[in-house]
Amino acid sequence: MHTEKLFEVKGSIVQAYIVCKRQAWLLSRNIGPSSDNPFLEIGKLISQEYYKNDRKEVYFDGVVLDLIRKEDELLLVGEIKKSSRAKNAAILQLKFYLYKLFKNNIKARGKLFIPEEKKTFDVELTTDDIEEIETLTQEIDSFLYSQLPPQPQKIKACSKCSYKEFCWA
Repeated sequence: MHTEKLFEVKGSIVQAYIVCKRQAWLLSRNIGPSSDNPFLEIGKLISQEYYKNDRKEVYFDGVVLDLIRKEDELLLVGEIKKSSRAKNAAILQLKFYLYKLFKNNIKARGKLFIPEEKKTFDVELTTDDIEEIETLTQEIDSFLYSQLPPQPQKIKACSKCSYKEFCWA
């Protein structure tokens, strides 16, 4: 019997799940954020304006890599963020991408880019990370099958979230 997954765990869902489970649930159903959110526009502009010599928006195994480049004969995968506010969630998102590459026998390392703050963070995938990503992916996968999204909860991220009106209107 062939069972097809209804929801695919993607990097954006991993990142959202860490910050706000409701946002992850909405993303999994292709319920997009408010398109007129200025923070989304700023994020798109930052991604377009920086790192022009790199390949950007590379599609691989169901995910979109912000940028890739060859560095020291190794593939470097970059994730670009407008601020370091959700740094830990962004690093986990990047580790998820490195995990996907690892599972496809592609050795790579990662770098989190926060150009507006002039910050970068090197990201490596360790054996412990692989275990954490596999456990987290299973947890998210189970969570996505909930019939209804979790109730909104006021958290720090709400103030600049592109789903703010959806949750609090």
